[in-house]
Amino acid sequence: MYISLLRAGEDPGARFRDRIETGSILTCGIIRIEVLRGIVNRRIREWMERLFDEMVACPLDDTLARGAADLAWRLDRRGIILPVPDILIASCALRARAAVVAADPHFRLVPDLSVLGEMP
Repeated sequence: MYISLLRAGEDPGARFRDRIETGSILTCGIIRIEVLRGIVNRRIREWMERLFDEMVACPLDDTLARGAADLAWRLDRRGIILPVPDILIASCALRARAAVVAADPHFRLVPDLSVLGEMP
């Protein structure tokens, strides 16, 4: 979502300011990594980094790693092989009972995960 907004020249901070201020946007380290690694302009990267600092973060701890490993194992047994970053993001959302906002079709393969194509 953030990447597509940035590519379109939109300001994610302005678009989601009210949600960020109320703590209704959850992020995690893997989202931060994926978004920041692709930003070429240093000023925009630093600005996005500060924006992530304002958001509620799901900790990438051993409990999450165990849950992600279990989720990956269950999906793999069903023949559904997802990239590890997507497994971690899905695990964060499941832990927090939050929806994932993404166009990536992988997320729709995760049982019990709420997926939104765009931010309502």
